[in-house]
Amino acid sequence: MKLFGSLLSLLICLFSLNCQSASYQKVAEHTLFNGDKLTEFRLENGLQVLHVPRHQAKVLTYQVWFRVGSLDEKLDAKLKKTGLAHLFEHMMFRGTAKYPDGVFDKLISRMGGTGQNASTYFYRTNYYESVPSDQLEALMTLESDRMQNLQITPALFEREKGAVVGELRRHLDSPVSVGFDQLLDGVFKVAPFRFTVLGSEKEIKGFTLEEANYFYKTYYAPNNATLIVIGDVDAGKLMSLVTKYYGEMKSQEVPRHKVPEEPPQTKERKIYTRHKQATSDSLLVGYRIPTVSSPDFTSLALLATHLSTGMEGRLRKLLVDPGIAVSANGAPSSRPDLFEFVVSLSEKHRAEQALAIIDQEVARLQKKQISEKDFQRALNQEKLDMYGNIGSNSSLANMLGEYLVLSGDYLLGFKMLSAFEKLTPVDLQKAAKQHLNKNQRTIVVIRPAKRGGKKS
Repeated sequence: MKLFGSLLSLLICLFSLNCQSASYQKVAEHTLFNGDKLTEFRLENGLQVLHVPRHQAKVLTYQVWFRVGSLDEKLDAKLKKTGLAHLFEHMMFRGTAKYPDGVFDKLISRMGGTGQNASTYFYRTNYYESVPSDQLEALMTLESDRMQNLQITPALFEREKGAVVGELRRHLDSPVSVGFDQLLDGVFKVAPFRFTVLGSEKEIKGFTLEEANYFYKTYYAPNNATLIVIGDVDAGKLMSLVTKYYGEMKSQEVPRHKVPEEPPQTKERKIYTRHKQATSDSLLVGYRIPTVSSPDFTSLALLATHLSTGMEGRLRKLLVDPGIAVSANGAPSSRPDLFEFVVSLSEKHRAEQALAIIDQEVARLQKKQISEKDFQRALNQEKLDMYGNIGSNSSLANMLGEYLVLSGDYLLGFKMLSAFEKLTPVDLQKAAKQHLNKNQRTIVVIRPAKRGGKKS
């Protein structure tokens, strides 16, 4: 009977696509423009895996992306507050029964790991590090263990709350950080982008162990996660290890929250405030724009490169080189969907002066197309940035993960590069006319405390 069972197993394996086919499937395969092969796999439990083999050096980047952030906790009927997603990012380093608090970091260090960290935003939480490729299984042992066996003890939970409150206070000590919070609060009246990722001190201190365990069991599920591995490992070995360490995890019913649609903004909004740590004015301007998947977003991104990148960037020439500002940048963001100008003024200059210069430049962009020379400079810069991203294991993983959680399409960054090459100066002018209008914007001015402040 044992012999019959063994023969049956062998026959099943032979007639399958491969012996692992019951555990995972190859979903798609792509060739990137540099010749790299990108393969997408999916386990039966829903875990998505993106893999790019690179054997030039015996290292690899390992990232785990969870599709959960502060938006989800605010929209979750069992939570309805923010700060837990970020607090939980901290808790993921606090240990399991097998690897207690402090052991994870020590073992990563012994592996020769670098770049170990994590981050939380409105729509995602990600964990990442790079290690020598011969340490892949050791790393996967640690990462898979904390994904399913985290120990959230009362003592560690309270200690980490204190650490996160400290981080929040440091955030509130930064004038520009506070300005960004106020910008989102001014722009969004319905969508929960107006609530900060860090949450409030009251919310952080009020989280319970029950809420933390609910959050962990619900959102840190394989069907809510993507593993990205780029570097010196073949697909067969990688997926054998992924199946071994992640394959037994159970999928969960993950709530999918629809973000309330923000009504159109039809009137300019202004917020004036003061900050005790400010030594000069800061200016933040946010224009409502389409999502990252929109063709106009691509036009606005290239326009931002024209404005903000390099020695020839218009904002540098207009604001920084004359000494009006210490720094000045303009760029589109997605979720929240804004085109943002952020300017830190020199001590003798006021935010209104910078705003007037920005308004003049925007009016010029709306009235007249940028020159072919400036257009090509911006396009070449975008290409250079993309080549830089794809050349680095960690940068490529970041790009794939970010576009995946933003849009559902991990190839969107490459598609945007192709879209850039099809644009003309006319497209940039049209985008400026349609989206960079005063009635679609919110302005935040931050002044030093001694100048006083008002809010309107």
